[in-house]
Amino acid sequence: MGERFTDSMMYRQVNGLPEQIEEALASELPPLPRSKEICICGMGASALAGEVVSDYADSTAGFPITVVRGIELPGWVGHETVVICVSYSGNTKEVLMAYDEARAKGCTIICITVGGELMHRCTFNKNILIKMPPGLQSRGAFGYLLGYLSKALEKMEVCDAAASLGRMLPYLKKHRDELISEESTLVMEIAKALFHKIPVIYSLANMRSSAIRWKTQINENSKSLSFCGSLPEFNHNEIVGWTSDENNKMFMPVILYDDNASGIVKHMADASIWVLEDKKLKIVSYHVTGTSNLEKNLKCIILGDFVSLRLAHLRKTDPVADVPVEEVNSLVVTDDAGT
Repeated sequence: MGERFTDSMMYRQVNGLPEQIEEALASELPPLPRSKEICICGMGASALAGEVVSDYADSTAGFPITVVRGIELPGWVGHETVVICVSYSGNTKEVLMAYDEARAKGCTIICITVGGELMHRCTFNKNILIKMPPGLQSRGAFGYLLGYLSKALEKMEVCDAAASLGRMLPYLKKHRDELISEESTLVMEIAKALFHKIPVIYSLANMRSSAIRWKTQINENSKSLSFCGSLPEFNHNEIVGWTSDENNKMFMPVILYDDNASGIVKHMADASIWVLEDKKLKIVSYHVTGTSNLEKNLKCIILGDFVSLRLAHLRKTDPVADVPVEEVNSLVVTDDAGT
């Protein structure tokens, strides 16, 4: 690949993440119901948008937001539950199956999508539709997914994620611009450290969604194996494998370090890092600050997106192609002919 990594279509999509959020927050939404039972159904980037908001809501909302990455709704879901089905394409099989179960249970349903079968069912059954701009890949539309979902939840008086996003947009744009400036070498340094390694991304528990995003972007954009976990859970199991397995040199731990965490949490993270370094294992660490875990998650996500694209460029692979995903989805047979 003689082209620059900034020439790829995926680069242009992830580079526009703050502007996507801004556009979504400025949109008009239909009337939305209020509920203290919220279930978000999605896969990939759609589910991740729910998890970013859920991470934030855990510290601000008066009740939990459940994110379902699968085909079955939790047993507690019923006619008082608002089920939000999120699928950029509108053709995600798992989301369509969850949609059908939500209808059967008498739930209030909100669909956030570009079109596809989900929009067809939503309009036919007179559910609430929030339509997103078309023309992107799902993982490249993450800003839209997060922005529309946050605005919907705020309008439902679940949490103030949309207002918080609006306040932090200037900082996210500045963070993005600094990362891609000619003077910055951070993205390239991390990508080179991960080249020929299997990255394992760790974050503190309150930033789990950013670790998931790093993993999935490396999987899909870089076409590389990658895994993720969280601290301090790491200290109770994975630390044994890292320090005892002779294959550990194949992997590269990446620590997304929250500089605003409490003293005890940072002490636990520091202990893990010390043990790894004592075993002469190389580590990539990124220290992030912010006014909330929403801001810190998004700063880490923006960095991870660029790292995945730079790694794809080093590996001479097309970050846009999704052939294995398309192949496995074509092999999934369901009882629903519409999927």
